[in-house]
Amino acid sequence: MTDVARRIEAVRALVRAAGNHAFISRHVPNVTYLSGFSDVWDEEPGSLAVVTLEGTLIVTDSRFRESAGSAAAAGPFEVIVPEGEIWSATCKLLADKGVESVAVESSLPWNVVQRAQGLSAVAVLPVPGWVENLRAVKDEEEIERISAAQALTDSAFDHIVDFIAPGMSETQIALELEFHMRSRGSEGVAFPPIAASGPNSALPHARPGAREVRRGDFLKMDFGARIGGYCADMTRTVVVGSASAEQREMYDAVVSANRAGIEVARAGLTGAQIDSAARAVIEERGFAGRFGHGLGHGVGLEVHELPNVGPRGENVIRAGSVITIEPGVYVPGFGGVRVEDLVVVGEDGVRVLSHATKDLLEL
Repeated sequence: MTDVARRIEAVRALVRAAGNHAFISRHVPNVTYLSGFSDVWDEEPGSLAVVTLEGTLIVTDSRFRESAGSAAAAGPFEVIVPEGEIWSATCKLLADKGVESVAVESSLPWNVVQRAQGLSAVAVLPVPGWVENLRAVKDEEEIERISAAQALTDSAFDHIVDFIAPGMSETQIALELEFHMRSRGSEGVAFPPIAASGPNSALPHARPGAREVRRGDFLKMDFGARIGGYCADMTRTVVVGSASAEQREMYDAVVSANRAGIEVARAGLTGAQIDSAARAVIEERGFAGRFGHGLGHGVGLEVHELPNVGPRGENVIRAGSVITIEPGVYVPGFGGVRVEDLVVVGEDGVRVLSHATKDLLEL
């Protein structure tokens, strides 16, 4: 049984257990995951993956007629390109097949659900996270793609530390990271790269701007390539010039917390338990209250997906999950440090995919 077939059967089991007759996915990463189609969809949620107890359909429009049809040739999905709006066509098609109730992703906008409910006699029931929970555990092919994306991300870091010089703008550095990854095979980027310098580095998700990097600045860079549809994610923080004693103290606290999180992480723990081990180090080093976000998150077809690795992460982390370990310390007006690694969770620990140095670099 192919991985796509396993995914479909897992969804069918959920459909049966819920007493429904079909499931419709609209979220592009979920459609990609269920169909197994590569290089077909753009970011617009304009196609539907439909799983019934008897069959599987892709309902799309004329933009994807050829590419989806070609991708479906060797798989279980029938591609349908109806006239008019695809929601109404899909609901009518299901009603004609005798489907009485359909589960849809609860992430759908409410107006879309309402419209689906009004288009036919088929009952529509929003359900939470069916495909997202399946996606949380990666198969070997998915891990290989993420590993390839991370290797390219590591390469971008090796390149950028030789490129950075005082007087460059944050935007210039972010663009160089993106250019390096794209020019070497990245399918776009996993997310717009972050390059945040000086006081801007205290903003966890700062946007690169015109500020010029100065000697004595922290420079925090968060970036990731995308290969085969799958994302990487890594953060490294450097000092431009010589590091002060305070900068060294902050950096050492964050790297120590990162290592503590990596050391404790394994299948069977909750996200909150892994977060707690790293957060305790931050607090012991005197930076309580300076680490405001969770320790990490899942990475795959999206750069932020399940599982949640944070104080509210009550989900048990399963073997095969790919997660980040990214503690940070942020001091407004002074600067911030984040060190983020990408790891594959196993029964007895993790395998670290990111190999860029975590030594404090003074450029």
